Amino acid sequence: MDPRAYLCPRCSNGTGAGDGDPGILEVCYDYAAARREMPFASRDDVFRYLPLLPVQTACPTLPAGGTALVPAPRIAARLGLRALYLKDETRNPTRCLKDRATAIAIAMAIESGCREVYCASAGNAAISLAGFAAHAGLTCHAFVPSYASATRLDWLRRFGAETHVSTGNYDQAFAEAEAAGAEHGWFSRNCAFNPFLVEGKKTCALEIAERVAADFVIAPVGDGCTLGAIGKGFREARELGILERLPRLIGVQAAGMQPMVARFRGEIAEEGETAAASIAVRRPRNALRLLRELGASGGEMAAVSDAEIGSAQRRLSEEAGVVAEFTSAATLAGLEKLGPRLEGQIGVLVITGGRVD
Repeated sequence: MDPRAYLCPRCSNGTGAGDGDPGILEVCYDYAAARREMPFASRDDVFRYLPLLPVQTACPTLPAGGTALVPAPRIAARLGLRALYLKDETRNPTRCLKDRATAIAIAMAIESGCREVYCASAGNAAISLAGFAAHAGLTCHAFVPSYASATRLDWLRRFGAETHVSTGNYDQAFAEAEAAGAEHGWFSRNCAFNPFLVEGKKTCALEIAERVAADFVIAPVGDGCTLGAIGKGFREARELGILERLPRLIGVQAAGMQPMVARFRGEIAEEGETAAASIAVRRPRNALRLLRELGASGGEMAAVSDAEIGSAQRRLSEEAGVVAEFTSAATLAGLEKLGPRLEGQIGVLVITGGRVD
């Protein structure tokens, strides 16, 4: 298969169907063969799950994955939960879950002989790609929106990325990135476009499944890639007999920009703004994938205000000892909003990043 054949040829040739989804393909495996490879390799990075990844060998990248599942008993007791865990993705090399997808992108770029990689990002994915590319000796092209913070631009500079600052928002930066990538033949690290990168993100769910039988898992939602990937990981864990049942997926968006919440509820999203830059996406490109995973798990979407996110960010530090970036704290804000409906259950909050601007 061509590793750059990303989009379904029947969905408006990748230009987007009427619902706005561009027809991003899904990677499938021979699960009977994967079962024969179990138990998985005794390593702590994403390549532990090599039979479920679209690469031939474990690439010597920066070590992504194998992050801690941190108990949060004080928060659990306050909210009446049986147990609560924080999947602490801040322990990845560039302090975010994006490193899982980046490890696969770098491995695939190297296997395909491509020496230049690119992505569009509000900051975290670009920083992740820049760091991994620097380690691998590849050229990184990072496309960021006009509001990318000085702190994140400094990270990109330190990693030697060729940074393109758009005059517009994330959606414009994404369009500019894909146009440049197609023109120059660079390898895409856009999870909202390249289906193979979902395979890196899903390893977060595989790690959770091997350690705890959660009733629900909460993650922040922008393009829909991360939670959609986590849903795929849990489905594969069930297929392999690691899980008996799927945990319920709960996605959280900022109230100021909640297109997936509106779509899940069959409503029309209103235009707004949010300080949660990592999920400030007006046109989610993995909407269909996420909606399918929400349906499979009996999941739901919730919206929280920036004020609620800020308060939750402080409580994560004060009650669990985890410093989460603003966007990641939306998970706890969402959990607190759902309140009594989840009492007595076992939950996991995916703390997707810990970079504080």
